[in-house]
Amino acid sequence: MAKKQRSVSLSFVLLRFAIVMLGSMLLCCLIWYCYFGWLQSTGVIYQGYVSNQQVEQLLAGEPKTFVSPGDDFLAEYALFGRNGDVLESNVAGNKLEVLAGFLPEDSDNIDVSRYTYANGNTVIFHWYYRAEFANPMLRDILPPFEYLWLTTLGGACVLCLLFNTLWLRRRLATKLKLFGEVSEKVGAQELDFAIPHAGIREYDQALGAMEHMKEALYRSLSSQWAAQQEREAEIAALTHDLKTPLTLVGGNAELLMDEELSERSRRMVETIVTSNDRAKQYVASLLETAAGADEAFENTNLPALFDELCQRTMAIAEAKKICLHTHNGLDGAARIQQDHLLRALGNVVQNAIEHTPAGKNVYLEGHMVDGGWQVTVCDEGLGFSKAALHHATERLWRGDIARGADGHNGLGLWFAARVAKTHTGQLELQNCASGGVVTITFG
Repeated sequence: MAKKQRSVSLSFVLLRFAIVMLGSMLLCCLIWYCYFGWLQSTGVIYQGYVSNQQVEQLLAGEPKTFVSPGDDFLAEYALFGRNGDVLESNVAGNKLEVLAGFLPEDSDNIDVSRYTYANGNTVIFHWYYRAEFANPMLRDILPPFEYLWLTTLGGACVLCLLFNTLWLRRRLATKLKLFGEVSEKVGAQELDFAIPHAGIREYDQALGAMEHMKEALYRSLSSQWAAQQEREAEIAALTHDLKTPLTLVGGNAELLMDEELSERSRRMVETIVTSNDRAKQYVASLLETAAGADEAFENTNLPALFDELCQRTMAIAEAKKICLHTHNGLDGAARIQQDHLLRALGNVVQNAIEHTPAGKNVYLEGHMVDGGWQVTVCDEGLGFSKAALHHATERLWRGDIARGADGHNGLGLWFAARVAKTHTGQLELQNCASGGVVTITFG
């Protein structure tokens, strides 16, 4: 017994994705924090409180005069004279104007400091509680280190989210491909395969439903194949059994030809002999088809083919008291299976004759069309029913009451459509005001 494969729920997959994503973000934060501490310990950056300490050191002991700080001084400052003139500053423009705004009175801002020396000069300091580069050149070129470092952390978190999302998408897409592969094989009726295991419970449930569908289709196709084999065997057996009575009919008809007969009787006997020979050819063709043999394509004159078709079907029309009107508008030649095509076209004409009341007309016409040629058969019967328009060319279909299908095996139009397809043609069923119309077009 095969070991049952383990599956997890889709919720578990999504929860695992969320945990992995949060874990990777936390790892990025930890790495960021450790590297941030390392940069501080090595003196590459100053901590956020250093700028405040530098100001306090500069003002320690209440100095009498201002001493200019060095390049590593972080806070912004401006030294103003008694009359408000700017004596010294490390900023300019808008930043200097902001510092000048604190000159008239003390500010409540905790990041601003104001000190007046004994000589009447006043210095204003403004600092930011943030990490900064220790190198003055880097401070001038790059944004503040803390902003840059937070941006790096945000970018790392976005990359974690992106990579984890792509991983989840790839994993789920790989599992979804299993459905496409199964659908393609089932659609192509390649049913001898095992349904794959997705490993996700909801996916495996859907694949299980496809497994039941595959098994049902396999049983249905097996049943259809067995029924088809049985029908083909019956047709082959019936065809073989027809050879004996046809031989007897042909032999007796030939004996009658040796007797003294009236002109009318002799024509009737000749019709019997001709029809019997044609029936024997049909039987031989059916036996060849059952055995897998097929007729070769040969270059055939189309007007002569049409004349042969008229000659074969005229006697049937006369026997049914139907007036067969023919028009041979074909020209040139085509590579065809002559015997198969004559049988197929003969089936269509005979079908029209049999479903036309005595005294009415059947029209058989051949025309050249763009890129090919066409044969049209029109009768004055009841026409095709709605069901027949969709199913009359199906094998062994006999459900057309409007066409009086009793006594027929549902093979005539099926064979005609099959031969037309073999010749890259198309058989089309329609109704007109007078009855049914069958059009066979060849490319």
